[in-house]
Amino acid sequence: MSTTTPHLFRRTVSIGLCFALLLTAFALVLAPGVGAASDTSKTETKIETNDNIVSAEDDLLTQRAITIDEAKKEAQEVVSEQLAIQEAKAATEAATEAVSTQTPAATSENTAESYSDSSDYSDDSSSSSDDEYYDYSDSNTVSASGSGDYLLDIDNPDYSYTAYSVSLNDEDRDMTERILMGEAGGEGYIGMALVAQCIRDTYVNGSYSSIAELLQRNGYYGSTSIAPSETAKEVVNYIFDQGGSAVQHNIRIFYATNMCSSAWHESQDFVVQYNYVRFFNY
Repeated sequence: MSTTTPHLFRRTVSIGLCFALLLTAFALVLAPGVGAASDTSKTETKIETNDNIVSAEDDLLTQRAITIDEAKKEAQEVVSEQLAIQEAKAATEAATEAVSTQTPAATSENTAESYSDSSDYSDDSSSSSDDEYYDYSDSNTVSASGSGDYLLDIDNPDYSYTAYSVSLNDEDRDMTERILMGEAGGEGYIGMALVAQCIRDTYVNGSYSSIAELLQRNGYYGSTSIAPSETAKEVVNYIFDQGGSAVQHNIRIFYATNMCSSAWHESQDFVVQYNYVRFFNY
């Protein structure tokens, strides 16, 4: 071996060590960059995930807003429908009130519930007897009952009031029972008795060929298509057959305060109120 061989070997080893050191240094320099790139990738993935969550939440909020808008729309439609119904009801009540406030001079069938024409009512104190005062129809027999029984006590009883019994023919009996159903079917025995007395007092104080004529001339608008109940039949028997009375006072007109208001009725002689119905004499 020559003397140059060891020197060449040492040089080769030295060069290899230097190259290894350079590679190590290069790796150390590049490593932070690689780690930073990895961290950046993770951050971008996290941001993308957050964006997806936010987007899902936005979609949910949007859907809720749509649902709320639809609910509001449905509620507004219901309110509008109810308002339309109330307006129609108010218009009907206003029309009824307009009819009920007419005066006797305007029409012969005045106001909503019931009253006789002024020509049917006489206050002739010169009459010598009750028989001269009343104009009875040939179809039904009328006579003083002498009954002293009354269903209701009132603040202003008329102690001179005389109740009359009326023997009705079959047609007038059926008509009377039916009009009680139409005018006071939901008012019970006393409510029906007050209306029946109003019809009876009007009949004996006027001149009528039938109950049907009385109802037509005095503005009774209740239905007569309802079959009479046992209560209606009992009331007609008490008021017309027996000559009983609901109150000790002549009553000729009435109206339902829950259906309309009537200044004309209120200007008359108030007798009694039962439930929503007020009864008067002229």
